[in-house]
Amino acid sequence: MRMALQETAQRNLFLAAEMIRLAKRFRAGGIQAIPYKGPLLAAQAYGDLALRQFADLDFALLQSEMPRAAALLEAEGFNAVFGRIESNEGARPTRSEYQFRKASGNVIVELQTEMTLRYFPRPLELEEMRKRLKAAKLADGETVGFSPEDTFILLAVHGAKHFWERLIWIADIAELTLSAGEMNWGTLFERANKMGAGRMVRLALCVASSMLDAPLPEEVLEQTQSDAAAHRLARGVCARFSLEILTPPVFQRFRFRVATREKFSEGVRYALKLATSPTDPDRADLPLPKKLSGAHRWVRPLLLIRRYGIRGPKSG
Repeated sequence: MRMALQETAQRNLFLAAEMIRLAKRFRAGGIQAIPYKGPLLAAQAYGDLALRQFADLDFALLQSEMPRAAALLEAEGFNAVFGRIESNEGARPTRSEYQFRKASGNVIVELQTEMTLRYFPRPLELEEMRKRLKAAKLADGETVGFSPEDTFILLAVHGAKHFWERLIWIADIAELTLSAGEMNWGTLFERANKMGAGRMVRLALCVASSMLDAPLPEEVLEQTQSDAAAHRLARGVCARFSLEILTPPVFQRFRFRVATREKFSEGVRYALKLATSPTDPDRADLPLPKKLSGAHRWVRPLLLIRRYGIRGPKSG
């Protein structure tokens, strides 16, 4: 365990230095790419780079900055994992995610935009979030990151996107509640409700409290206790861990998506939008000629059924 901790610390220090270096390169190129998760989250939530493992570096930027950011990464020796950026990428995304890899050091960079962060119920106002940036110390360097409230919302939506199937994501929420000296909980809930992610935030808090005994402030308890649906979803997450069913089958996924919104009608629209929005894995699973690429929208539900099944594993 001591050797594993040392290896993690060394790797994390290397990636933290790479995150700071790339953030500076983006700024020098006139691109406001904001680092989040990864090394920054380890420092913000755990106070120690060695205490949280991560595999890639995440940056958030505007879709209009995407072509220049991709060109900069390519000049730095990175290759696009999901193919090259299309010429019209700045106006309209042709991909659901952007991932780049540099063989030297095995560094993976993921770029997210207001359009690829599609699991937000409402379009993400990234420009507004960039007005609230905070200075952040990272190893021996310094960078800027999202405010504590915006960071929490990003993590809550990301966890709900993946049905909270990894314990480390739950630990991140628990650690943030412990280290959230600068967190304004009232502002957090206000922003989350404005983004349509209020229940996702309450779900994140319920899961962290149930699974890891995260101590919630009184004002936070009042918010979470008033949401019976969030508690019901949290119990389902905990049950999947105990049954080792971390990836739910397709219809359970749909019901979960619906329930993460306050209103049933909003939840149905949200779940249907995600069920019919093709991703790069969908295109890889079913390659189609360019003129037929629009058909991915209609076959995605079938791909999801094939990928996750209709029913979960039988008990016993």
